[in-house]
Amino acid sequence: MTTPAPDPLDAPTAALAAAVLEVARHVEGSPVPAPRLFALARSAELLDASPSLAALLGAEESGAQDPLHLTPIDLEDGTGPAADPLAALETVQWPDLAAGGALACDLPATAWSVRTETGAGALPEGRSLRVVVAALADGTTWSAVHRGGEDGYVLGAALLPDISSALLETLRPAD
Repeated sequence: MTTPAPDPLDAPTAALAAAVLEVARHVEGSPVPAPRLFALARSAELLDASPSLAALLGAEESGAQDPLHLTPIDLEDGTGPAADPLAALETVQWPDLAAGGALACDLPATAWSVRTETGAGALPEGRSLRVVVAALADGTTWSAVHRGGEDGYVLGAALLPDISSALLETLRPAD
């Protein structure tokens, strides 16, 4: 058996991966029956745009901030009408400060195609998958899929290709 090559983690992708894990920790421990949407803002830009927030956080000098660091901003409470993540993405309106977006939800394992060369192929039957899919407007994607139990997350670029593509489409500028 061969080990698949890991997805590349350049600096922008690493920043996106960190935001995905932050979102995963945020929704951990509670069911997510309807998709929750998160705007991903560049932290330095967010603090520059909101001096009161910077002061509250003790980060008045945003020049020292990592320009790639992303702050997830929860836009949903998980009680929306659409249980289908693709339907939820059809109506999303990202705020102007969004450099990208993320979606977290619980999905039936049999209802979605998961990229299998990452090791995500052994999906549990009868249990939901906890997924977090994120994308930046430049086309960078990163995903986390939790298979239940104590296995932890499988991480990689576009593990759920359908959701990743739909999320990227929402970040494209309108014509």
